[in-house]
Amino acid sequence: MDISIINVTIGIIVVVGFGVFSYVSKVVDIGGFIAGIFVGLTIWIFGGWNWFVIILIFHLFAAMMTKYKYKRKEQSGLAQEKGGARGYPNVLANGLIASFFSLFFGIYYITLKIYYDLLFFGFLGAISAMCADTVATELGLLSKKSPRLITNFKKVVPGTSGGVTLLGEFASFLGASIMGLAAWIFTYLGLIDCSFSFKFPVFIIALGGGILGCLVDSIIGATIQGIYKCPKCNKLTEKKIHNCGTRTDKIRGIAMIDNNVVNLIASSAGSIFSILIYILFKSVFFYI
Repeated sequence: MDISIINVTIGIIVVVGFGVFSYVSKVVDIGGFIAGIFVGLTIWIFGGWNWFVIILIFHLFAAMMTKYKYKRKEQSGLAQEKGGARGYPNVLANGLIASFFSLFFGIYYITLKIYYDLLFFGFLGAISAMCADTVATELGLLSKKSPRLITNFKKVVPGTSGGVTLLGEFASFLGASIMGLAAWIFTYLGLIDCSFSFKFPVFIIALGGGILGCLVDSIIGATIQGIYKCPKCNKLTEKKIHNCGTRTDKIRGIAMIDNNVVNLIASSAGSIFSILIYILFKSVFFYI
C-alpha cells in the first residue's frame, strides 16, 4: 500500500479517467460516476493499484454483459433502465463491501506492517460474487427456457427474483471464474502477495465465494426480497415504480429489501465464503 502524494495523484487521474469513460459510455449515470470515484479511490489508496485493477475488470466485464443484446432485453421489458447505466445505489451495493475490506487492509498494514491474506480474500469474494450475479442475471435473461424459482423449482416468468436457468448458472460460473483467473494471474506474477506457495487455491477461493454468494442472492430474491406487480402492465417487478411509470403493488417480501440490499448481502456472503474457503485451505493444506 502506498499513500504517498504521487500515488494518490496517479490514483485520482486513473480512477476519474475510467469514471469519465464509464459515464460517457453510459455504463453509469452521474450518481454512479460519483459513487464509483469513491469506491475506486478507496480501493486504489488502501488496497493498491493491483486491487483496483481487479475491480476494474469486474466493472468492465459486467458493463459488457449489461450491454450485450440490450435491445432484445429491452423489448422483453427486462433490460436495465437508462440504457443500462447504473446509478449510485447499484454501484455502492456492488462495491461497498470490497471498499471496506480495502480500507481495513490499509489500516492493518499501516499499523502492523503485515500483509494480511484474509482481508484480500474477503475483498476478492465480494467482487467475485457480484460479477457472478451480474453475469448470471444479464445472460440468464436471454435464456430460451423459462426460469425456475430456486426454492421450489416451479416455473416463473423471466426476470422474477430468485428465478434461475441453466444458462444463468453457467454464466454465474463464468463471472466468478473471470475474477478467479484475474486474481490467480496477479498472484502468480507476484503482483499481489499471497502466503500460498502454490497459487491455484486463489482461483478456487474466488470461484467458491462467487458462486455461493450468487446463490445467496437468488435465495434471498426468492424469499424475502420485496416483489411488486404493475396493475397496468400486469407484470412482476422489483421496483415500486414500474418502467412504465405506474406505481406498483407489493405482493410479497419485505419492502425495504430491494435489489440493492440483496446485492449488498450477497457481496457480504461472497466475502464470508471466500474467507472460510481460504481458512480451510490453510488448515488442511498448510504445506502449499
